[in-house]
Amino acid sequence: MLSITSQSDYGIMLISYLRGKKDFIPLSQLLNQLDLPKRFLARIAALLVKAGILESREGKVGGYRLTKKAKNLNLYDYLKVFEGELAFVKCQDPDYDCPRQGYCMHKDFFKHSLTNVLSKELKKHKLLQIYK
Repeated sequence: MLSITSQSDYGIMLISYLRGKKDFIPLSQLLNQLDLPKRFLARIAALLVKAGILESREGKVGGYRLTKKAKNLNLYDYLKVFEGELAFVKCQDPDYDCPRQGYCMHKDFFKHSLTNVLSKELKKHKLLQIYK
């Protein structure tokens, strides 16, 4: 089964909550609304800040808000923040040494065809449009 990590999922929850808000939202408010562990949410927010999707401010009027980049971000690029390269099979990793490489007949389909279909589809959808 293909699935995304909790970080990707919770990051979408965080972005969903911040969507449409102009002010910085304090971490304490996000914790209350999203009911997620503080360290986990802070780590997710930090990754999103590093990726340029969120902006952060310290202090009394600090917190997090979406950047302009978030408005044009597609699902593919969002998922890469947490998931890295999207892959269906281990053999897509260049460092993976598959013991069945000599006789596996389906790896090329998964590595190329299916991955291309998924990537193209995810790139069609903007992250902030999935809430409509």
